[in-house]
Amino acid sequence: MGRPPPVCAWLDSNAGKDLGVRKLNVDFIVGASILIALFVLIAGVIWLKEVSIANTMVNYAVIFPEVGTSQVGDPVYVNGVKKGTLRRIELHGTEVLGILNLDRRINLTDSVRIAVVNVGLLGERGIGITLSPQGSPVPHIAPGADTVFIRGHFDTGISEAMGMLGTVLAEVETLVVAVSQILHATIGDTTFISQFHDIVGKLDTITIVTDRLLKRNEPVLNAAFADLRIVSRDLKDLLDRNSPGLDSIVADGQILMTKGIALVEHAEALIDDVQAILKNIEDGKGTLGRLYVDDTFYDELKAVMASVDTLVGEVRQDALRLRVRLGFGKKRKQP
Repeated sequence: MGRPPPVCAWLDSNAGKDLGVRKLNVDFIVGASILIALFVLIAGVIWLKEVSIANTMVNYAVIFPEVGTSQVGDPVYVNGVKKGTLRRIELHGTEVLGILNLDRRINLTDSVRIAVVNVGLLGERGIGITLSPQGSPVPHIAPGADTVFIRGHFDTGISEAMGMLGTVLAEVETLVVAVSQILHATIGDTTFISQFHDIVGKLDTITIVTDRLLKRNEPVLNAAFADLRIVSRDLKDLLDRNSPGLDSIVADGQILMTKGIALVEHAEALIDDVQAILKNIEDGKGTLGRLYVDDTFYDELKAVMASVDTLVGEVRQDALRLRVRLGFGKKRKQP
């Protein structure tokens, strides 16, 4: 074949250029679609997680007695407005440590109330924070700084109520069984029914006898009540007539009581004085006290008494000798 004419070559070159432009347009559309899809995906994730790009988040450490069915990612409400999430849950001794991821603009103090609350009808949990203008600010978790723990609370929710309901139903079942046993032992027992009829019959008999006695002794009872009214009236008249004397007796009794109280007080004072004197004697104060505590006083007194006895004996002997001498020394008178 010979060389194609110039017109055919021109058409072939134009077709190649159109094919390249179309391919470039397709690549551009595909790239733009991918970028738009990524943007929509990121925006959707941010919207679903309610993440705020402009706000800075900080962490706070809260100690709860328990957290129930709470999970990581549960919302944190500040006075009812969502301002963060529950970032981490872990055991802290016998309690539970919860890390709250909050908006930095929320200022927590040591007077706030933080509690695990119920936020849904199906047992969904969340963290509720009630702000307080009082108290000292609580620092958030920062690298290199000591962690300050905030005391949290646990509010009973639907899941706990359902658990308690199971316990209540078990106790109700036990109560129903006990009541059923009691009914079978009473109403269902023919012996009990017969005894019950006997008791009711005896009560009816007692009622009839009592009614007869009252009807038979009605005049006597009326007379007794009349006499009682008369006695009461006479007693009242007696008290009214002698009320001045009774008042005088009461007044004298009050005076006597006052004097008796004064006498008792004087006696108590005298007893205190005697006890003080005895205490001084026991402590060795004063003449009697010194004599009381001096152990050698008795020995010395005994020695003195012995000396006195000896002296008296010697005096008696000397006096006897003196009388003898005087008797023999006298001159006899001449008759």
